Amino acid sequence: MNFNEIKVIYPDAQLTSLPLENSHYISFAYENQWIQFKLKHKTKSEIELLKLIFSSNKSNVPSIASKWQHFLFNGTELPSVVLTNEFRIIQFTILKKDSYFETKTWLRAFKSMFSNTEEVFFINEFSGLLIQKKSDERLTLDEISGIIQTLDDDFSIKTIFYIGQFWPINKQFKIVFKEEQFIFEKQKNKGKNLLSLSNVALQHYTSEALEKSVLMHTLKKNYSNQPELKELILAMWHSQGNISLAAKSLYVHRNTLQYRIDRFYDTSGLSLRNMNDLLLCYLIIF
Repeated sequence: MNFNEIKVIYPDAQLTSLPLENSHYISFAYENQWIQFKLKHKTKSEIELLKLIFSSNKSNVPSIASKWQHFLFNGTELPSVVLTNEFRIIQFTILKKDSYFETKTWLRAFKSMFSNTEEVFFINEFSGLLIQKKSDERLTLDEISGIIQTLDDDFSIKTIFYIGQFWPINKQFKIVFKEEQFIFEKQKNKGKNLLSLSNVALQHYTSEALEKSVLMHTLKKNYSNQPELKELILAMWHSQGNISLAAKSLYVHRNTLQYRIDRFYDTSGLSLRNMNDLLLCYLIIF
């Protein structure tokens, strides 16, 4: 019985890399992962049947637990040989998949795309981590984006990733990882499929102050219902104020773009040619 068939019978079933230490769930080894069932509303007979089904299948017993999973989530130590290197954590979430999606096959394909991969694993049914050791051979964000698009197309899924920074293994490593997890969780519904500190830091670290500002809320209200304006501001922001590049990305003539910029200046008093004004406009639209 595969996991999708189990989900039909028990919609509350979920897969994790480690068993849940929670009195509200019962956990069983399942295909090198752990399958969890909520105890609520289950009869004693149902629980005994689940125990019989999953405990009798020896092939479910997981292999030796991941050292990185235990390090990040259980507080155990890593082998001393690892401590001399720097690592980054690439977080991923599968937003959409069909019933034919094969977790193990996708993990193997994903892992093969990156050099010096230590481990890759799911931490729940949809999300997981890839641990990569630092080396001289490194992919750019554009190259990683291409990899992601290829995998999404090949497996008919939709994913989103956060590419972490490389950090030495010290007492700050897990603290930094927790912050990267928090950033990913807060930013992953903003429309981008590839996130990194460099492309979300401004939004993330200014968001709390902006939320408290009546002035910024008023500006947002004035411009929130103008999708063409958001497109214009984003094009100018991503081109760092270069009108020719922005016009090319919008598929319009340079003169057309200049007209739109001038028209916006006339109505708002903000010039998208000025980097300070452009930064303000960028913060307004998010």
